[in-house]
Formats: sequence, structure tokens, C-alpha cells
Amino acid sequence: MEESAVRMKAYAVAFDEIRVYLSKGYYNGISSQFYIKNIENDELIPLNGDSLNNSSQDGFQEYVFHTNFTMGKVYKVVDAYGLSCYLDFSKLSMCEEFDELYFYDHNDLGNQYTKEKTTFKVWAPLATGVILKVMKWNGETELFPMKRQKKGIYFVEVCEDLELEQYVYLIRHTNSYEVTLDPYAYSSSSNGRASIIVDLEKVPCRQFDLPVLEKMTDMVIYETSVRDFSMSSTSGMKHKGKFLAFTELNTSTDSGNPTGLDYLSCLGITHLQLMPIADFATVDEKNPLELYNWGYDPLAYNVTEGSYVTDPDDGYMRITEAQRMVEALHSRGIRVVMDVVFNHMHDVNINALERTVPYYFFRRNGDGSLSNGSWCGNDLNTTALMCRKYILDMCRRWQVLYGIDGFRFDLMGIIDQETMKLVDAQGKALDPSFVVYGEGWNMPTALDEEMRTTIQNNLKTPYIGFFNDFFRDTLRGTNQMETKGYFSGDTYKTNDAMKAICNLDMFAKITQSINYVECHDNATCYDKLQISNYDESEKIRKRRSRLMMAAVILSQGVPFLHSGQEFFRTKGGLSNTYNAGDQVNALDWNRKDMEIDTTQFVQFLIHLRKNNPCFRYGSYDMIRKNVKTENINHRMIKYSLHQNEGEYKDFIIYFNASLETLQVEVEDGFQLLYHSEKGKILDHQLDVNGVCLAILVR
Repeated sequence: MEESAVRMKAYAVAFDEIRVYLSKGYYNGISSQFYIKNIENDELIPLNGDSLNNSSQDGFQEYVFHTNFTMGKVYKVVDAYGLSCYLDFSKLSMCEEFDELYFYDHNDLGNQYTKEKTTFKVWAPLATGVILKVMKWNGETELFPMKRQKKGIYFVEVCEDLELEQYVYLIRHTNSYEVTLDPYAYSSSSNGRASIIVDLEKVPCRQFDLPVLEKMTDMVIYETSVRDFSMSSTSGMKHKGKFLAFTELNTSTDSGNPTGLDYLSCLGITHLQLMPIADFATVDEKNPLELYNWGYDPLAYNVTEGSYVTDPDDGYMRITEAQRMVEALHSRGIRVVMDVVFNHMHDVNINALERTVPYYFFRRNGDGSLSNGSWCGNDLNTTALMCRKYILDMCRRWQVLYGIDGFRFDLMGIIDQETMKLVDAQGKALDPSFVVYGEGWNMPTALDEEMRTTIQNNLKTPYIGFFNDFFRDTLRGTNQMETKGYFSGDTYKTNDAMKAICNLDMFAKITQSINYVECHDNATCYDKLQISNYDESEKIRKRRSRLMMAAVILSQGVPFLHSGQEFFRTKGGLSNTYNAGDQVNALDWNRKDMEIDTTQFVQFLIHLRKNNPCFRYGSYDMIRKNVKTENINHRMIKYSLHQNEGEYKDFIIYFNASLETLQVEVEDGFQLLYHSEKGKILDHQLDVNGVCLAILVR
């Protein structure tokens, strides 16, 4: 429609109020009479007592009327000259009473399949008509008008065997029907063309009895992308860029060292965090090698990403191949955390949520414009009850159907605390070992700051973890390439580094602190040190990286590693490589062979953490009683730990980020477990070389 030619618009803005806009280029925007017409029976009712609003909107004169209408019916508004337009109900979703009137608390939305019949339910309270369109494998198309029920539900029952048939909804909000997918479907065809009907009895989730996770500090998280993990020719995996790569056994590098699942088992991690695996928009699922994207551009939350599946048009493979990946990881004792992007969607206008209930699922500013705290053009309206329920329903689906063990929330500060607490409570009710954590950055979304799930508000969400940017910036330096942290040589940050290592009183609980210096965002530590420490040798820069990894793994809180960090992953100096392609992002497994000493060093540290509870204290009280840090000569940190059980009774760890060699006194009974430069204790004295880690045990 050519907007400049529009002469009349009409909106229901409350359940007893209509606003009409007449172009000032049409009779100066003045009409002596307006009517509302029910299209179903042609009844024409005068809108009496109209009031002329003195304000105007973009060249239109505004009129306000109070009248009655029935939801689900089609109406036109007509002026004194016979000009008419359809009445648009979309803005009613922004009314305060909308949730009270239309919240639907049942769990039967989507399609419910049996061999004899399939029922379809879609929540579309603003719609004036919904048609189910089924596209059959034999080329036939069938249309089934859906009946409106209470709470804005549209329903139809089709008494046929529709297994693996494709379908869409045709939803009318004014005068035309829009095609949309089913936001509750379990499967879809490639590139979001249609939803697919599957028999859920054929895709049961296989459960493994994993040891109970007593507390979040028992975790060791390792982040990777499904695509990056296996795409390189060095990976030794056949299913490159696919879920099934994680199921392959006995894969190896060119030198014969383990890759893939076998490598993850050897490394000793407890949780694998997968970057988005729900359906995203910017990779062509039929031609996945043509475009690259990390996946933080959601197209649908209810189905898996098709480019990660061997056949994205196979309705069952969409489910089973992701299930097999999770099962394979579980069989090695590794839990799976799913990176979820419930803060925005790729495109407001084309996704099923907006097309099903316009204006409802996306947060609005006071003037009605879209909130954009995500910097992606839109924010999900998580305080809207059906939006919150949808997030909870999808979280439950990923947990129950796929076996997911936790969620990492992207831009969690966009989401309200009540929603996050409900997600956490639901997950733990199904599995006490379930974990929830995310990015607690304070984004400028149209939600009161006190309601946002931010680091600043962590006291209100004590069971949800947060990425600790103080830890990152203090130990590594900020995201600006040239800035230094303590471990890159800024010893003015020694006291702050001591604080970061113990994380005392930074959160409601120590279990909330996700400690990291590198993740998929921004440059790798190896690349950053090439800039911030350009005047140092490669050997020294690598030792600095090793110190950072040691601090991540041995500090109080929850350690988080980026895949390849343990063998100095590089992205060629680039930072935000979300669409930079496989050449930049694919994990180069041959680097693991080149840096095998560092990989084994990380394995050693993970083993040390897992076998000594003093690195995994679950309360600040335990840390205060048993952990101490000291500043040595304003350059080096002495990190002392005591425990009553484990491999050793006491630890003294020296982190020396300076270039100077510092001599320390060694107490009776302590032995040297590790020294970066293979130093020795002589006459109760130990030299801690520059850029060195020394671990003493008793």
C-alpha cells in the first residue's frame, strides 16, 4: 500500500474506544459524521458524540469515539462522504486489561497429533479470522477455517493422518490474511517455509543418570559453536558443522591426537555451552556454506537450526539429530547448556509471534515505538503474560524433549527478573541440577531499571549467574584491544585482581559469578595480547594467557572457557566475527597439537579444581574462613587456600604478572606442585620468575 495515498485509518485503542484519523489533504481532515459497520451483517451504526481531538498525527486529524464492538468480528469505519477503512484491533494488545482478558494458561497450543486426527490451536485474540492451510506431500492443499473460542483461541480438528505434512496459518487482522508459521510447532521445513507435524511418541528423549550438581561452583563451562566445532578440515569429523559431529567417536587431528567428543571427555569439563541452536535467520539452510552467522538472530524459538541438520526438510531429523548430540555428551558425563536469545528477534515483521498477535510480543516505548535496548531493532516484551508463558513453555520443551541441562541467556538485562526467576524455578523443579546464567548488562530497554535482570540487581535473583565483567576487565583488560589488565602487565590492578580472584561480596552468592576472560564476543586473549603487549615476545604473551586461564579455573566462582582458548585460539585479530565466515571462526584443531603443553596444563588445572573443594566453595562464609589473598611487592598475588578434604590440605598459589623475579619464603611441609619455569625450592626459598605461576601444596 502506498502510505502517502492513505486518507483514513481507524484503530481500536481500548475495548470501548476507537480513534479515527482523516488526512488533512482530504476535506481538511473534517467529517460531520462517522459510522461503524459490521461486515458480517452490514449493520451500520452511527458513532454519535464524537469529539474532535485538537492534536494531529503526521498530517492526519484525530477523532475519538467511545463505542462497543465484538472481538473476532470484522468492522469498517465509514465517514460522511462514504470513505471507509477497516478497523484495526492490533493496538488493543497494549491495553492494561489485555492480559487479564486473554491470558491462556493451558498447555495445548500448537498441533496435537494422533494417527486418527490432529488438533490445532493458535492464540490469536486480535484476529478476525484464522485458516489452517495444510500442504500435503502429494501436492494437494487443503484449507480448514478455524473456530474462535474463549481467550482468543482459534481451533480446528482434522480427522486425517497428517504425520509429516506441512502447514501454516492464515491470520486476518484487518482486510487481508497473512501467512505465518505455528510458534508452537515441534518441527519446520527449511528456511522457515512451513511448520511440520510430527508424532512425539517417535522422538522420546533418552535420559542419562548424571551425578547431581551440588552447586554451580562445581561447574567447568566450555563454550563452542556447533558449526565452529567441527567445520575445519583439521577436525577429523565427517559431519562438519552439524549436530551429529558431536556423536562421532575416535576422531583425531592430522597428528592423531583426539578431537571432538573424545577431546572434550579428556579435557575434563562438566558443561558444554552451545551457542544458539534454535532456528536463526541469516544462514540459508539449503545452502549453509554460502553464509555464516553465530545465530544471535532468532527466527523461531520452537525448533532447531536447520543448517545444523543433515536434511533441514526432514521433520524428524530436526529433532532427533539434536537429541543424539545431547545424548552423546551426556554419555560422557558432560551436561549441555543452551545459549538462548529471548531478548529480541531477527525481524519483527516476519516472525510468527508478531504476525499472530501484533504489538503484543515486543516491548514498546511510551510513544508506541519499538524499544531497542538490544540494539537489534526490537526487545521482547517479557512482562506480557503470554510472552512470559511462551518463554517458559519453550524452555520446558528444550529441557524435556532435548535433554538440555541449563540456559545461558543472551542480553539477560533486557528480561525482567520475574520471568528469569520462573525459568530457573521451572528448570530446577524438573532437574535440581539445572542451571541458569547470562549476560547481566544494563541495556536501555523500555523496562524500569529495578525490574531488569542485571548485575546491579543480582541480589534480587540469587540463584541466577552473571558473567563477571569486573573479573574479565581487571585480569585481562577491557574489550578495547590496547588496554591491559593485571595479567597483561598492569600491576597497578594488583589489589583489584585479588578482589576478582575471591569475588568477595560482589554478588548475593559466590555461585552467581561466571568468571571468564574470553568468550565468543570480542577478540581472543591471544589476539588481544598481540596488540596490548606488542612489545613483548610470543613466549611471554603465551605465558600471560596461561596465567589468565589459571586464574579463571582456580578462582572462587564458576570458571568459563572459550573453545580453543586452551591452545591460543586466534581469529586473525578480528573482534566481532559473528558473520566473518568459517575461515576465521572454525576451530583449528592442529593448533592443539602445536600447543599440546598448554592443553595439558589446562587439563591439569581442571583436574586440580575438581579434586579439591577449596577452589569450589559455595558460600562467602567458607571463602572468608579458608581463603586469603596477599599483595606481594605490589606486583604479585599470593592466593592461600585451606580445605578439610581433597588431594591436599593447603595450597599457596603465586600469580606473578610482572616481569620481575620475586623470591618468597616457603613454609615447612609445602611442596612445589607446579612452576611455570620448573623452579625449585632451595633452603625454604623459591624464586617466582616474571610472568609465572607457582603452586605449592601441603
